[in-house]
Amino acid sequence: MTLSDFRHIRARIQPHIRLTPIVPSELPNLFLKLENLQYTHSFKVRGAYAYILELLQTGNTKTVLTVSAGNHGLAIAHAAAIFKIPCVVVVPANTPRTKIEAIRRNGAEFRIEGTNYDEAEAWTLQLAKRTNDYVFASPYNDHFVILGQGTLGFEILEQLSGVSTIVVPIGGGGLAAGVAAVVKQLRPRVRVVGVQAEVSAAMYHSLEAGRMITVADHSSIADGIAGNIDLQTMTFPLIQKYVDDVVLVSEDEIKTAIYTLLNREKLVAEGSAAAAFAAVTTGKVHSVEPIVAIITGGNIDLPPVC
Repeated sequence: MTLSDFRHIRARIQPHIRLTPIVPSELPNLFLKLENLQYTHSFKVRGAYAYILELLQTGNTKTVLTVSAGNHGLAIAHAAAIFKIPCVVVVPANTPRTKIEAIRRNGAEFRIEGTNYDEAEAWTLQLAKRTNDYVFASPYNDHFVILGQGTLGFEILEQLSGVSTIVVPIGGGGLAAGVAAVVKQLRPRVRVVGVQAEVSAAMYHSLEAGRMITVADHSSIADGIAGNIDLQTMTFPLIQKYVDDVVLVSEDEIKTAIYTLLNREKLVAEGSAAAAFAAVTTGKVHSVEPIVAIITGGNIDLPPVC
């Protein structure tokens, strides 16, 4: 994936996305890239538009089928609705209510299959194989999705020229692969560090093993980055090549980060987004020069206000 590829997709999706701000946090040298203020309140809309616009470019009129922990499905539903493309979104039963409600508001056909992401993905992939009625939009294992997510890398380097480290939550790895590929081709000395929840860290353990493996998957408050990954995913070699390190954060550390972002920074961040903040506040990622933590989304079920 060349810089020319990323720039082409950036120009294509630019009319459909927001340029989100980078703001300084209360912590010295830490800046926050606020993709929770993006359309659909998640970075996922970047990859979704890249994917949908490519379908339109090639004249593919099939129904889009996708599986998601929530944000990718919402983003695909949103982009498909804009261009009046039929869409089916599959999510697991543990998907946060706020994400389910948002997907339904965008008018996609909606299914709940499986108790967790692994089961939902397996069900959806089988459906895609059984029939020729659909085109399958992977949340991470797709060329155009990765190119779309990678557009974030350009923005960070342009908005904060002195950045030394970029901290990226990793689930399937589409965001980390795309951002790191852009950043390392433009500014090789900028470190890119991935973050996973320690209870569900397929990419972390796969990197240690030198190949994609399946790991025990436990429930995490960081639902957007939980679950196993397609063993043939194209994100793995990109992360191997471009990401400098991957660190783990605990459930308690993620919960504390959610609360701190809300209470001190006045930002609503879901668990997967707060994982990046947690990696810095716990000292697992540190630098005396500016760090950017990507606040990837804000779709979290909040307690009712009295």
